[in-house]
Amino acid sequence: MRVKTILLIFAFILPLILLSCGTSTESRYNGSGKTAKNEKEKTKNKASEYPENFNLAPYRAKITIKDTSKPNDKSNINVWYNYHTQPDTGDVNRIVIRTAPGFRVQVISTDNLDDANKMRSEIYFKTNQKAVYIIFDPPFYKVEVGDFTNLSDAKSLTFKFKQMGYTEARVVNQAINIFQ
Repeated sequence: MRVKTILLIFAFILPLILLSCGTSTESRYNGSGKTAKNEKEKTKNKASEYPENFNLAPYRAKITIKDTSKPNDKSNINVWYNYHTQPDTGDVNRIVIRTAPGFRVQVISTDNLDDANKMRSEIYFKTNQKAVYIIFDPPFYKVEVGDFTNLSDAKSLTFKFKQMGYTEARVVNQAINIFQ
């Protein structure tokens, strides 16, 4: 009997407490019954009271950035520790006689052609590899280096690129050029 009385009291008191805590949305959002139109008029009047004539120019900070770029010299070629490689002469008169399945080292894949061109010229001048290609595989431009028939040579070049800081370098299967 005692439990039924307690449940009966809670059944009447709980809804009473929950209903008394609610408020109307008009007073909640408009602030004591004011309309949104009156609020807009108040903000317009405030804006006309305080004209904006503050000049920021004397408070601008002067920022100087030190040049941290490394000079472009040929000493970067010797950064590959104890690797003896024959430099590619980059002879433009070489003639492609055929293509064959092989391997290349993909250095970067980007959707920006300017980034791909910058990476191509950077690799061309920093390394002794002159066979640097930009391949468009929609929607990406891929910068690939070398024409290798041997997988171990391509892996060796990948390791060298990773030593130089090109962390995205990886070996890819590609149709390579066979020169005369």
